[in-house]
Amino acid sequence: MYVHESKNHFIIHPYYSLSNLKLLIIDDDEALSKSIKFFFEDHECEVVVANNGQKGLEKFQQENPDIVLVDLNMPDIDGHYVIAEIKRSSPDIPIIVISGTSVIKEAIRSMNLGAWDFVTKPIMNFEELEMSVLRVLEKAFLIEENKIYKSNLEFLVEQRTDELEKKKSELEKVIDELKIAKEKAEQSDKLKTEFLAQVSHEIRTPLNIIVSHISLCQESIENNPDLKFINGFKNIKKASDRLIRTVEFILDMSELQAGMYDYRPQAVDIKQTLIEFAFNYSEKIKEKKLELGLNFTQDDTIANLDKYSFERIIENLIDNAYKFTHKGSIEINLWSMNDFYIVEIEDSGEGISEEYMKKLFTPFTQEDVGYGRRYEGNGLGLAMTKKFCSLNSIELKIVSKKNEGTNVKLYIKAK
Repeated sequence: MYVHESKNHFIIHPYYSLSNLKLLIIDDDEALSKSIKFFFEDHECEVVVANNGQKGLEKFQQENPDIVLVDLNMPDIDGHYVIAEIKRSSPDIPIIVISGTSVIKEAIRSMNLGAWDFVTKPIMNFEELEMSVLRVLEKAFLIEENKIYKSNLEFLVEQRTDELEKKKSELEKVIDELKIAKEKAEQSDKLKTEFLAQVSHEIRTPLNIIVSHISLCQESIENNPDLKFINGFKNIKKASDRLIRTVEFILDMSELQAGMYDYRPQAVDIKQTLIEFAFNYSEKIKEKKLELGLNFTQDDTIANLDKYSFERIIENLIDNAYKFTHKGSIEINLWSMNDFYIVEIEDSGEGISEEYMKKLFTPFTQEDVGYGRRYEGNGLGLAMTKKFCSLNSIELKIVSKKNEGTNVKLYIKAK
């Protein structure tokens, strides 16, 4: 049996027994009151009887019943007054009117005062009265459930409101902390920028002076047939260029990692850039007895790119092709497809192993490592190239096989 307790009332779900239910019968018809009392006591209900309206109101205050059955026509106080008085103190109490009058306006008046159901006399079948009791009990049960739901809902709303206020306070605290952290980060970024600029100036300036003076010294002994001097100056120039290139790589990578690279998009001629770098490497490529092929099928090759970073991309890729190719050729191709310009740099060099392809863009890594490695470099070229490509929204694809060469493609969005 399901019993729901509310204050001093027990509301029983109508689909179960009526046991433990307390009924108050207010009716001056003593014979009918006894019959109703015996019927509901058989259902294990507690039944209280009052034979007039005044006693009925007193019994209601004393007994605190779960349901009230009231007659309308009583000699001292009529049922309408009883209903009004009960509803004034207990608006949710179920009341069933039992009346000998079948006038519809009496039933309507009773309902307006707060009665929940209306059963006419004579009662020929007490099961009909039982069904009326079950109906009003179901209504009472639903009302109480609704109250509990609303009460729980209000509690949940209050609880949630308190949680939100707490979260708001925590969030405001976090925002204040983030503001402080942002200010510190901006100050730190400023210091980093100033540091990188200072390092760049302090390293590049003396190196440029060294390189320029080496050129002057080399020119002054041009007529000296001693090969030791000539080779010495060549080696000094080569080492200086290598050092400058390494410094530039580290500084550029530092700016990219710190998010301080100054990205400045502008109209860049892709074809012209390829020609310039191909020309810069042409002598070196010729010295290695390699063939250099330039194939451009597109004349208008303007794209919106950051000029410095795009030039570093092309320089790094051509330098890799030159460095790792010892025989055969290097091909530099340019064409357009759909809304893209495609730059292809293909060589017949050593290629890349399948294992190393997995860490191709990892900074400071090289396939050939150790003091006995055959190639110079700092392992930053492709890592930086990848970052510069992302910066310019360029898709980079590299296909390579060991001892069969490498094919690199750049997909550049047309302007």
